[in-house]
Amino acid sequence: MLTVTMNDRAARLLGLRNGFGGLDPDEELVSGLRTTWVDGGIACRGEVVCWAPVPAYADDAPGRQFDLTGWECFETKLHLEDFVPVERAYPDGPIIGVDAQRTLLRQGVALAREVGRLAGELSAPIPLRCIISTGETNGTFRFHRIRPEESWLVDDLDSYSREYVVVVDFLPGPAERFRTGHIGAAQRAALIDLVELLAPDVEKARGRLECVLENASWSAFDPEDALIEALLDGVAGGFAHFHPVLADPEAIRGYLTLLPACPEELIRKWHDGGIEDAGNTATDLQTYLRSLGDHCRAIGTALIGVFCGEDGLVLGFLPEGELERFIALAATAEVEVFVHGSVDH
Repeated sequence: MLTVTMNDRAARLLGLRNGFGGLDPDEELVSGLRTTWVDGGIACRGEVVCWAPVPAYADDAPGRQFDLTGWECFETKLHLEDFVPVERAYPDGPIIGVDAQRTLLRQGVALAREVGRLAGELSAPIPLRCIISTGETNGTFRFHRIRPEESWLVDDLDSYSREYVVVVDFLPGPAERFRTGHIGAAQRAALIDLVELLAPDVEKARGRLECVLENASWSAFDPEDALIEALLDGVAGGFAHFHPVLADPEAIRGYLTLLPACPEELIRKWHDGGIEDAGNTATDLQTYLRSLGDHCRAIGTALIGVFCGEDGLVLGFLPEGELERFIALAATAEVEVFVHGSVDH
């Protein structure tokens, strides 16, 4: 999960009242920041995280600093104006003008995106906070591991009345489901092929998927979410989404029959497996989906789904002849899928 927090002063400077486009620099991350810092990576040593290679004296952290967070912020700090070419005015005004500070903030946010990606690619992904601050004299960037009882900043960012402050948090999901922002060519191609296989409106769904993929570097990338985002389009989409608590047979039937891929034969012969009056529990739901899946397979259709956590249920239809290809593409795309029936996949 990604969280961006800033004081009102920074929000006004970046123009975020009109949308989030103001976060992006006019050009990509400058080469000075990329080659000097991003390309070197970050690493953990003991309880601390730092630019790689982490110095040996990290073993003694926090050393002279108040706590581990203070040590990390001191060690990771860099001056953005040393790497980002901006105009500096000395004689008649501030050393760094407002336009230059805006440039530094945007480059700092772009750097934070890369550092967040690096944090996600560690062998054990960690929660990470990046702090970007600019003022009339300089712009700074630093990062630290997020710890519940430690903070580099006060809670009220607006109290920094002479600075523009942006905070970017990267919070990894459960370890077994964490994905990085890096998407390989094979995975990308498989996701596109899945969309083309399942979407009623391929062009529209591909556009949605491309938007998700372009912005994946913001945080941990979840291919299941990417596929669902591309294929959910109300009753005109390739998938239907239900909340498990509300997903009784009547609700499932009512929605699925509206999907373009729902076969006419199924609508005419819909079979709810004698479970209409059963209690609405997880066991009841799985029993119903297994029965419905068997009924679909009997008419040459597969009832499929995509994992979306414990709080969601995503269902759709696929001709049985495409099932083998669907499963193979899902494996390449690293998407966890289901095929409902007596022998669930």
